[in-house]
Amino acid sequence: MNNSIEKLLRPHFRTIKGYVSAGMESDKTAEKIFLNANENPYPLPGLEHYSRYPEPQPVALLQAYAETYGVAPDQICATRGADEAIALLTRLFCEPHKDAILITPPTFGIYAHDADAMPVDIITVPFLEEGGEFVLDIDGILAAPRAKLIYLCSPNNPTGHSLLIEDMRRICRETEGESIVIVDEAYAEFSAQDSMVQYLGEHPNMIILRTLSKSYSLAGARMGCLISSDAEFIKAARSKAIDTYPLPVGSIDAAIKALGMRDQVQKNIAKILVERERFRAALQAHESVTHIYPSDANFLLVKMERAREFYQFCAARNILLRDFSAQSGTENCLRISVGTPEENDAVLEALQQF
Repeated sequence: MNNSIEKLLRPHFRTIKGYVSAGMESDKTAEKIFLNANENPYPLPGLEHYSRYPEPQPVALLQAYAETYGVAPDQICATRGADEAIALLTRLFCEPHKDAILITPPTFGIYAHDADAMPVDIITVPFLEEGGEFVLDIDGILAAPRAKLIYLCSPNNPTGHSLLIEDMRRICRETEGESIVIVDEAYAEFSAQDSMVQYLGEHPNMIILRTLSKSYSLAGARMGCLISSDAEFIKAARSKAIDTYPLPVGSIDAAIKALGMRDQVQKNIAKILVERERFRAALQAHESVTHIYPSDANFLLVKMERAREFYQFCAARNILLRDFSAQSGTENCLRISVGTPEENDAVLEALQQF
């Protein structure tokens, strides 16, 4: 295992043996008699596909991810969405009451939630706001006490903006051997900026998170993965920290099918991007909207007068938005997902009525 990653693992994860489940011992693509997992041999009618445990890390799924993201299958650990990958990394690297993570608020709340649950310390280096845009505080990040995990979300949630590639690479370079830099690319498909995956080989301390919940329309399947250049670390992640059978059969099947439908995915993304700009222009034209932040994602961060009241006004009309108005850095802001034209028009109509 690359020393940059290995020395940052919690000490006992370097030495413990991973649990070997019955599923890890079996190739279920072959015709065999399976008497090793205490499964019920009598499947229910119409549910025959579900009577056996799934492969913990299905070969076909890893291959589909690898082809999609341009990496090797042994560089991928498949997880239940990116959320499980975040929890997994916290477990692998952060010693309770000792280590710390670093986040750049306003950003995705699960990073801090998992750290609190561990618990480990949370170092915050907020985004700077310059000219109506959020900017990463590079000097602040590098001057902060070294954290085991540094989270960089690009495009960032809830602001929507992409981080500069050279900024992320600089953080990787200057923290190598001290920190793992986790680049969360949950919304990457909506951005014109290239993925950081192309730099994996140059930054051994970088781990990338991907999910099928957003661009691949599989939020209900809960499928994602973490990607590292270090195949030995990936083996450790698969065997030492993740659940025994982490991926449901139906979700595996849905993911493999969706990953094979990239043309349709691109068409859907194109529709969202066109609608995002139409929606932005219509919102911006309303007098109560004071600013809309640049977005490379499938949502808009909208600053407006009486944001909390408009959130409640919409909720009373069965339109659910995300209220960030009371949080530091996003005061008076709502995050609004880009829906269908009809759904977005319902928000615009509510704004006129409001």
